[in-house]
Amino acid sequence: MSFDEMWGQARSSALTRQQSSTQLNQLPAAGGSAQPHLDVDASVLEGRAKNAETVRKNLMDADDKAMSATSGISLEGFKSNSGVAVFQKRWRSQMQHLENLLERGVKGNLRASAAEFKAEETKRVSDVKWAGKDRGRN
Repeated sequence: MSFDEMWGQARSSALTRQQSSTQLNQLPAAGGSAQPHLDVDASVLEGRAKNAETVRKNLMDADDKAMSATSGISLEGFKSNSGVAVFQKRWRSQMQHLENLLERGVKGNLRASAAEFKAEETKRVSDVKWAGKDRGRN
């Protein structure tokens, strides 16, 4: 066997080994995605914002009940009288903080994200329609 023939066989054998060791990532034979993924759109975010508003309202109802229940407490003549006033002040401050977090932080950010999702979706639909119009001219 000549050198050229031996070289051709060696080269052919090496190429076969290289090709057989190459793997591509692919979807399972049954179809679908290889890994579960999260489907989020504007309506999902709006739903979560609505839930945050429900939580905020329930929290404020609990706040009203707690403040009503403690407003009638009178411990005049006792050393703990000032403690009730401190409790009410701290409670009110903490409840306002939680209400702001739910109103602006959670609900507000969810609604802002939903609006961004809607704007992006509208832009993409417009881009697709525009691309379709351009294609029809060619």
